[in-house]
Amino acid sequence: MSATALLRAIKKWWWTLLAFSALGVAAGFAVGLILPPVYSSTAQLVVAFNAPAQAGSSDLVQANSFAVQKAYAYTEIGRSPRVLNEVIAAQGLDTTVEQLARELTVEAPLNTPILQLTAEAPTAQGAATLATAFVDAFTQTVQSIETPAGAASSPVRLETLQDPEVPDEASSPNVLTNLALGFAVGFAIALVWIALAAIGDRRVHGSASVGEGVPRVLGSIPGRGGSLTEIVDTPQSRESEAYRTVAAVLGHMPHTRLDVVAVVPATPRDRGSALSTNLALAMREFGVGVVLVDANLRSGTISSQLSLDGPGLAGVLTGEATVVEAVREAAGIAVLPVGRTLQNPVELMSGPGFAAVVKTLSETYDMVVLDAAPALPLSDTIFAASTAGSTILAVTAGRATAPQLSAATEGLRAVGIDPVGVVVVDAKTAGVDADAATSSFRDLRPARA
Repeated sequence: MSATALLRAIKKWWWTLLAFSALGVAAGFAVGLILPPVYSSTAQLVVAFNAPAQAGSSDLVQANSFAVQKAYAYTEIGRSPRVLNEVIAAQGLDTTVEQLARELTVEAPLNTPILQLTAEAPTAQGAATLATAFVDAFTQTVQSIETPAGAASSPVRLETLQDPEVPDEASSPNVLTNLALGFAVGFAIALVWIALAAIGDRRVHGSASVGEGVPRVLGSIPGRGGSLTEIVDTPQSRESEAYRTVAAVLGHMPHTRLDVVAVVPATPRDRGSALSTNLALAMREFGVGVVLVDANLRSGTISSQLSLDGPGLAGVLTGEATVVEAVREAAGIAVLPVGRTLQNPVELMSGPGFAAVVKTLSETYDMVVLDAAPALPLSDTIFAASTAGSTILAVTAGRATAPQLSAATEGLRAVGIDPVGVVVVDAKTAGVDADAATSSFRDLRPARA
């Protein structure tokens, strides 16, 4: 996943970052309330070498280097069972060496002869007492190890720089640390969720996300795509202008037959009827003699929304009426309604009757616009689109996926129908999913007289 795609996804799902980060902070605060307090007390020792009084500068340098090396070696002594057992015996603790080792630590800062001994306990006084016992046991053990046999003293001594003190507040849990950690974890989880959501979101949101292997995008219809007769109802709306743009692009595409144009939704969830109707209305404004055919015998969306009854296409295909008798006028254009819907219209669509109807209409009108059934998963579209000179795929933003659009395209191409383009309906005009074409409609306003 590219950085640009991730940034687009973050901009789209920014609320996820806020939600998960807030949950992480709340979880960190809750952990701070649940965990018991732990107090720490630390003592500092320095390793010194008993150099002779007449020692030169080089001897002192060697002594300091020797002390640094000793300090590092003493950290292992502080963790040894010998020291820990002495602490247990001195304090009369009911614990084991392994358990006590988790409460006592000894560290040597890099390249220094300093030793830091820390003890942790549930109470402040308990931490100071345990640290004092730890220092005593550690010092005695080191002196015992470093004192040669028969000698009165050791050439190495441990000097106290800081005695263990009773801490004023608990070292753990640290509220700020828990809150910061909770925020970081929540933020990271949100980023992973956003990345996975962006990878898994294959829906078509605009012209940039139609995917590969599909025809060119003829245009995008902004907003909610408008009504079925948007160009007539609100001729100056941004949706109406977008429909006119699609019609103009289609009319000026080279080597494109416009005698019969089929508008095919990619899936049943895509809105193709609004595109079919407004495409016909736009062509009428351009001076084209057009007839709109409701060729979706399963739903008859155009016929029902325009309140057209009569024998319609189904009646013509069954011989109940002629084409002239079935054609109605609505919204200023000629419309061949569906008549009655059928559960299985394949028999009527696959016969020679439908092609004959389209041929008759094309001889009477300059352009025939077919509102066809969805390409997936129905077969009706094949028979409708096979009679058309050009086929347009309609996809609704945020509904069909890029693989579905690709499958619809390949399904039509498999039977010799090559769609001339795709139109994205209900495209966003703002946000990360808006492309340059649809975002420009955001500022479109009706011209003033």
